[in-house]
Amino acid sequence: MADDALAFMNLLVLIGAMTTTRLEQAARGGETRNESLHKAREYIDILASLKKRTTGRLTDDEARIMDTLLKDLQTRYVKTLAPRPGPGGR
Repeated sequence: MADDALAFMNLLVLIGAMTTTRLEQAARGGETRNESLHKAREYIDILASLKKRTTGRLTDDEARIMDTLLKDLQTRYVKTLAPRPGPGGR
Protein backbone atom coordinates (compact mmCIF):
# COMPACT_ATOMS: atom_id res chain seq x y z
CA MET A 1 0.00 0.00 0.00
CA ALA A 2 2.84 2.40 0.78
CA ASP A 3 4.12 1.89 -2.77
CA ASP A 4 0.72 2.97 -4.12
CA ALA A 5 0.81 6.14 -2.03
CA LEU A 6 4.31 6.95 -3.22
CA ALA A 7 3.38 6.26 -6.84
CA PHE A 8 0.35 8.54 -6.53
CA MET A 9 2.43 11.35 -5.06
CA ASN A 10 5.01 10.87 -7.82
CA LEU A 11 2.22 11.16 -10.38
CA LEU A 12 1.11 14.47 -8.87
CA VAL A 13 4.69 15.75 -8.89
CA LEU A 14 5.12 14.68 -12.51
CA ILE A 15 1.92 16.41 -13.67
CA GLY A 16 2.88 19.51 -11.69
CA ALA A 17 6.36 19.61 -13.21
CA MET A 18 5.10 19.15 -16.78
CA THR A 19 2.52 21.89 -16.29
CA THR A 20 5.06 24.26 -14.75
CA THR A 21 7.45 23.70 -17.64
CA ARG A 22 4.73 24.50 -20.18
CA LEU A 23 3.64 27.61 -18.26
CA GLU A 24 7.23 28.85 -18.13
CA GLN A 25 7.58 28.27 -21.88
CA ALA A 26 4.35 30.16 -22.51
CA ALA A 27 5.46 33.05 -20.29
CA ARG A 28 8.58 33.47 -22.43
CA GLY A 29 6.32 33.93 -25.44
CA GLY A 30 7.39 33.20 -28.95
CA GLU A 31 5.96 30.87 -31.55
CA THR A 32 5.21 28.07 -29.10
CA ARG A 33 3.20 30.19 -26.61
CA ASN A 34 -0.21 28.93 -27.74
CA GLU A 35 0.95 25.32 -27.92
CA SER A 36 2.48 25.55 -24.44
CA LEU A 37 -0.70 27.09 -23.02
CA HIS A 38 -2.77 24.35 -24.65
CA LYS A 39 -0.59 21.60 -23.16
CA ALA A 40 -0.61 23.26 -19.73
CA ARG A 41 -4.42 23.40 -19.86
CA GLU A 42 -4.54 19.71 -20.79
CA TYR A 43 -2.35 18.79 -17.81
CA ILE A 44 -4.49 20.91 -15.47
CA ASP A 45 -7.62 19.23 -16.85
CA ILE A 46 -6.06 15.81 -16.23
CA LEU A 47 -5.31 16.77 -12.64
CA ALA A 48 -8.86 18.10 -12.15
CA SER A 49 -10.28 14.87 -13.57
CA LEU A 50 -8.03 12.82 -11.32
CA LYS A 51 -9.23 14.86 -8.33
CA LYS A 52 -12.86 14.25 -9.27
CA ARG A 53 -12.32 10.51 -9.79
CA THR A 54 -10.48 10.06 -6.47
CA THR A 55 -12.76 12.16 -4.25
CA GLY A 56 -13.37 10.32 -0.98
CA ARG A 57 -10.60 7.80 -1.68
CA LEU A 58 -7.56 9.88 -0.73
CA THR A 59 -5.94 10.42 2.63
CA ASP A 60 -6.30 13.90 4.08
CA ASP A 61 -2.69 14.69 3.15
CA GLU A 62 -3.11 13.44 -0.43
CA ALA A 63 -6.31 15.45 -0.87
CA ARG A 64 -4.69 18.57 0.56
CA ILE A 65 -1.65 18.23 -1.69
CA MET A 66 -3.82 17.67 -4.75
CA ASP A 67 -6.04 20.65 -3.93
CA THR A 68 -3.06 22.92 -3.33
CA LEU A 69 -1.30 21.81 -6.50
CA LEU A 70 -4.41 22.20 -8.64
CA LYS A 71 -5.22 25.67 -7.28
CA ASP A 72 -1.61 26.80 -7.72
CA LEU A 73 -1.41 25.57 -11.31
CA GLN A 74 -4.79 27.09 -12.19
CA THR A 75 -3.71 30.44 -10.74
CA ARG A 76 -0.40 30.35 -12.63
CA TYR A 77 -2.25 29.46 -15.83
CA VAL A 78 -4.60 32.45 -15.50
CA LYS A 79 -1.67 34.77 -14.74
CA THR A 80 0.17 33.46 -17.79
CA LEU A 81 -2.91 34.17 -19.93
CA ALA A 82 -3.06 37.79 -18.78
CA PRO A 83 -1.78 40.22 -21.41
CA ARG A 84 1.72 41.42 -20.74
CA PRO A 85 2.41 45.14 -20.81
CA GLY A 86 4.10 46.29 -23.96
CA PRO A 87 7.06 48.64 -24.20
CA GLY A 88 6.65 51.61 -21.89
CA GLY A 89 4.36 49.70 -19.50
CA ARG A 90 1.24 49.91 -21.67
